[in-house]
Amino acid sequence: MPGFNRRQSRLTIVALCLLLLCAWRYYRKTIYLQLPGLIDTPSDFKPYYLAAQNIVHGNSPFLAEGYIYPPLLAFLVTPLAELDYVTARRTWFLLSQLFLIASAFLLWRSFGRDWTAACWIAFVWAMGGSAAEALGLGQVGPLLTLLVVLAFTSRRWRPAAVSLGFAIKIFPGILGVAVLLRGDRRSVRWLFLGASIATFLPWAAVASFLHGPVGLSAGGAWTGTPATLSWSLPSVVLRILDPPRQVYPLPRDWVVGTDLQHFRLPLASSVAALATALLTLCAGLFALTRSVRNRLAEDQVPWAMAALISLALAASPVGWTHYQVLQYPGVALLLTYTWRRRQWMQLIAALALAGLLYPIPVSILGDYYLRYHAWTANSLGTLYVWTSVTPLASLGLFALFLRQARGLPGIPADSTSVPSLSRPGE
Repeated sequence: MPGFNRRQSRLTIVALCLLLLCAWRYYRKTIYLQLPGLIDTPSDFKPYYLAAQNIVHGNSPFLAEGYIYPPLLAFLVTPLAELDYVTARRTWFLLSQLFLIASAFLLWRSFGRDWTAACWIAFVWAMGGSAAEALGLGQVGPLLTLLVVLAFTSRRWRPAAVSLGFAIKIFPGILGVAVLLRGDRRSVRWLFLGASIATFLPWAAVASFLHGPVGLSAGGAWTGTPATLSWSLPSVVLRILDPPRQVYPLPRDWVVGTDLQHFRLPLASSVAALATALLTLCAGLFALTRSVRNRLAEDQVPWAMAALISLALAASPVGWTHYQVLQYPGVALLLTYTWRRRQWMQLIAALALAGLLYPIPVSILGDYYLRYHAWTANSLGTLYVWTSVTPLASLGLFALFLRQARGLPGIPADSTSVPSLSRPGE
């Protein structure tokens, strides 16, 4: 026993050191390097802020330049509308940090509250990379990540979390497929009721009480974009269909495709992008339903939801790089589980695929940009490969999640948490 206690003490010290290293890296990447940029400059948060100000002054949120989201998001930001822009931006940054920290805590509590879970969650949060981008831009990703975690970990809050995610940014609503496959009639009823209220009530308020347009302007948000920072299969297809014909500049749509409010795709390109999205989504849903035989047990739900997030990000017509923060919960679940089960090959595969979601492509493309001082086609193969690898990695993770969703023996179901991550026999 003394030898065992000494071994446990050493492992605890190692775990503490790893946690401190991860905490330092997370602080440096998401706080220290981001705070200086939270000034009076353009950001993705600014359209939210302007839309909220419009609501406060009795106008439609869709009058705000760059606001292309459902109206619920603007209503949620209205408490910040009376602040000046810089203060509001910093407050949103603080709230987003709290969303991510709360997400990590909820996962840790569900994973068993031990050092192994803490280390893998901290590793994902520190090394994932996309959280720093989402926080710096003021994106809504941290809030959506918290909603994804609530859907993973709590049967009670699952319908509300999925409903809010759908009403804020549409594609998180794909998690509702897992609720339907679970077959819990009460959850299904609450899901449809919650989604209906969260979606249609803000639209009704805009139409009834606010001056200005009641709908989104036409643009590229729904039909896809070939922009280099959109990493989804439809975007890959659009870049292949519109290849560079000279070293510089890149095709016009690759550059202006980031402005979704004003960007327009030719009809043929829109059809190609939407067909790619639909085929990917249908094939993935078919694979999921076949894997679980059209019915999910409670312990399969988190795996199915993680798979659905990966599928949605691969299939989405627009898949900005910072969207990958939504994969943090699923990756942390997979890494913790495979470590506990001593599934070393799957652990290595999961680490490799997780690296290809964001940090590896960003590092290589960042070096590419610095080498040529611009986005050019000097090395077309490098540009194509590293803007295309992320959706393929997402599909790889989708397959790993499905492997777990098919059900491994000895996974006990729990009414309020994700599957037990202990080794068999523990």
